[in-house]
Amino acid sequence: MHNHTHHGHSHEGDRPHHHTHAPTHFDRAFTVGILLNLGFVVGETVYGLRSNSLALLADAGHNFIDVIGLALAWMASWLMRRQPTKRHTYGLGRTSILASLINAIALSMATG
Repeated sequence: MHNHTHHGHSHEGDRPHHHTHAPTHFDRAFTVGILLNLGFVVGETVYGLRSNSLALLADAGHNFIDVIGLALAWMASWLMRRQPTKRHTYGLGRTSILASLINAIALSMATG
């Protein structure tokens, strides 16, 4: 075997270089993000109603749409990790596209 040195590191022989990566789950990040945003929604709603502030109520509505988007993304992330079945031979890997579409529609409706 021979060593080739280039780009500051060496490769032994001509063997392919493989990396193994453990699957990344963002369940904790989704939980924290949803809980924090829900806290803002509740706080802004309470203080918006108390002070007759339409700005706080509008921002609470915006943050609630963000919570829905995070929940959809989390659900899609969970569905994507499921194993393929006879019915869904590819698995449910495309659910992230559907979640993005639903989120875009919800944001468009909120904007309108």
